Amino acid sequence: MSAPLTRTEVCELLAVSPKSLYLWERDGLIPSPRRDRRNWRVYSPKDVAAIRRFLGREPAGKRAATPPGEPWVGGLSARNQLTGTIVALRRSGLMCEIVLRLGDGQEIASIITEASANRLGLRKGYEATAVIKATEVMMMR
Repeated sequence: MSAPLTRTEVCELLAVSPKSLYLWERDGLIPSPRRDRRNWRVYSPKDVAAIRRFLGREPAGKRAATPPGEPWVGGLSARNQLTGTIVALRRSGLMCEIVLRLGDGQEIASIITEASANRLGLRKGYEATAVIKATEVMMMR
């Protein structure tokens, strides 16, 4: 069995803030981890798996079907979530361009750091979701 992880290790592993973990635990969205002799939170592999499920980051092939109308990216206020297939991934040192083909054939591109692309395990042919949060949306005719 794997050794329990500290809150800092879980935050680094899942790229979330300690405050987010605290709020999700307080609101009952994730299970409360056990405490060690110092009263520090320690997370078992089962706790980490539950947090991954909450975040929608289960290993490939294990993600449950999303109920209709429900976004699979938990814990975010962004409602514009477009799921598709990665058709291109262009790395150029520090940055990486990802092109996502949506179900109707349209494509959307995103520029993120190469480190983020590696951390997310993005690869050509994989399914991914673009989460869009914008203060302005322009329209033209």
